[in-house]
Amino acid sequence: MRKPSFYVIVLAVLSGGPAAWSQAVGGRVTTQSGVPIEHVRVERAGGGGHVFTDAEGVFALDDCPPPCMLLLSHPRFVEQAVEVAAGEPGPLEVVLEPKNVIYEQLVVSAARGAGDALSPQSVSSTMLHADEKPAPPATLTELAEGVAGVSENGQGGHFQVLSIRGISRHRVLTLISGMRMTSERRAGAATSFLDPLLMGTLDVVRGPASTYYGSGALGGVLQIFPRTFDGWSLEAGWDSHGDETYQAIGWGDGGGWSLGVARRDAGDGEDAAGGLLFDRFTQLSAVVHRTWQRGERAWELLLIPARANDVGKPNTRFPGRVTIYPEENHLLVKLGMRGAGFGFTVWGHPHDLETDTTDVGESFSRLENDSFDLGANLEWRRTSHRLAGAWGVDYFGRRGVSSFERIEHVAGGVDRIRALDDASEDEAAAYGSLRWHLGATTWQAGARMTLQRQDNAGFERRSDRAASGFAGVVHPLAGGFELTANLGTGLRFPTLSERFFSGTTGRGGVIGNPQLEPERSLSLDLGMRWFGDRAFVAASVFHQDIDDYIERIEVAEDLLTFVNLTSGTLDGIEIEGFWQPDERWYVAWNGHLIDGESDDGTPLADVPSHRLKVDLRLTEGRWQGRLEYQLRAHKEDPGSGEKPIPGAHLVAASVRYRLPFGLAVQLSGRNLLDERYFNSADRRTSLAPGRSFGAGITWTSP
Repeated sequence: MRKPSFYVIVLAVLSGGPAAWSQAVGGRVTTQSGVPIEHVRVERAGGGGHVFTDAEGVFALDDCPPPCMLLLSHPRFVEQAVEVAAGEPGPLEVVLEPKNVIYEQLVVSAARGAGDALSPQSVSSTMLHADEKPAPPATLTELAEGVAGVSENGQGGHFQVLSIRGISRHRVLTLISGMRMTSERRAGAATSFLDPLLMGTLDVVRGPASTYYGSGALGGVLQIFPRTFDGWSLEAGWDSHGDETYQAIGWGDGGGWSLGVARRDAGDGEDAAGGLLFDRFTQLSAVVHRTWQRGERAWELLLIPARANDVGKPNTRFPGRVTIYPEENHLLVKLGMRGAGFGFTVWGHPHDLETDTTDVGESFSRLENDSFDLGANLEWRRTSHRLAGAWGVDYFGRRGVSSFERIEHVAGGVDRIRALDDASEDEAAAYGSLRWHLGATTWQAGARMTLQRQDNAGFERRSDRAASGFAGVVHPLAGGFELTANLGTGLRFPTLSERFFSGTTGRGGVIGNPQLEPERSLSLDLGMRWFGDRAFVAASVFHQDIDDYIERIEVAEDLLTFVNLTSGTLDGIEIEGFWQPDERWYVAWNGHLIDGESDDGTPLADVPSHRLKVDLRLTEGRWQGRLEYQLRAHKEDPGSGEKPIPGAHLVAASVRYRLPFGLAVQLSGRNLLDERYFNSADRRTSLAPGRSFGAGITWTSP
């Protein structure tokens, strides 16, 4: 249980050697799973000084000769008294019990992943598991939708993307274990190729995060951490929407190896009015994860192959215009190492996508996109009693980015267009972050300098540079309250497609604009949190200014281009919380109000309708029941390319029964009121899926 702490030993030596050691008590504070807990208040019972644990959970309290009693407190954990006996060897190892299991999850989420030391504690974030929904989600979008500030955006189907705080498309950054996802689709990266059954957790960061994640994080970040299996796991199920079926198998040795494979297949479903939704798809994905230890160095190897076939695109132009993605392929490979104060990550991601578009009676086109993305990160860290710092360099690149289109006209003739011809992109950055404690208050600040260049055959090279930064503070108040504030800047460089691609997409024709300038933003976030023994309540308000907003404009019927159209502001309120009166009942809620407009007073696109969600759970022996209600307000102020949409009352429910021998069965239902509603205000979006029912069975080895 007890092992030497380098920091405590050094402190004792600097303070005068063994004589001073006899007057000091030191140790380390962790969660039950061994994750260090930062900023735990440690004080001597009966009065005297106090200190706070550092980023490694380490503390050293002077003038406390054993025997003595220590009191340890933290807003999210149960206060604990620790008796230090005379002659007891140090340092201490103290484990704190969370007031609620979700509080330990928050600590775990903040203590992992590339760049984790940079994320300010004041930023709004949520960690989700794949079982957070009453019905098993089929995509990342279905899993994350419903978090405060997070909504669907764009047209529906398997490739639908998300909006965070009214910002979407390439302004929301999606990562898989630190690897940046990209797409030539104008809607942004959907990351639907990885089955939710293989997702361990999803971290949702709301607000600009460009300083610690790079270009593209104006609205926020979605980071997926793959599932780690322990023993055998089998899962299978069915959903009435499109007769969807899914199967998954996983295995882990409880040590370094974890393997998982999932398959999912669906036909065309129906909306609540009985209309056909062209949302079919077939998907196969896998995760191979290996971790091992070599001395003080922890190594990680991650492999994710995935393929999707015949992915339909539902929209209001179907069946006059039919868009289908015949094939999508991905292969992600990552190698990482973390040691004492240093770590690195390298990764590669070849991927390709085919898009077929049929304009009935006019033409047929096939668009082939290919790219090889790669990245690397080097990071150094140092921790002392009051300071925790991290600095490093990031690299993100794209090679062999190509886009070839072949158009066959019914009237005769064939057009061949190579819009992206062996295009490339390089983005390099240096960053740093510092967190320090002044009394009970935690401060944090950081900065990042990013250089980018883009090349495409036939065009002049484009080079950009931009700086970003943030400052945040967390101040604990009496009674379990925390006050948070964060001021940050964001940036997004135009994508290769926005600058250089001209051709056919699922939305129509597009003309690139090589003269696009980077988008920039400035955001202020203020929040209050209360951590109770059986309840949690949080509220935040935010204001964001965006300059050089890149927007699609229509230059002719079904022909779009991109321009730095305007500047605008986004304002919003988010609430979230839960109440657990006993071990049987659990109630959670969240919601948001978001408004956005440009400088000339016109509404910004991608801003969702106001929403409120309540989730009720009851566990009784082997039974668990869930009921989820979501209110979506009507939206009457659409932005460019949008339409007014009505409100809706959405109800979902499930019941689960745990059988002996690790078996469990579940029945579920979605949109039980069969509401006719739209997932987003995109003018091309179809009605959302109607009422559906599902059944599933799982088995995990005892």
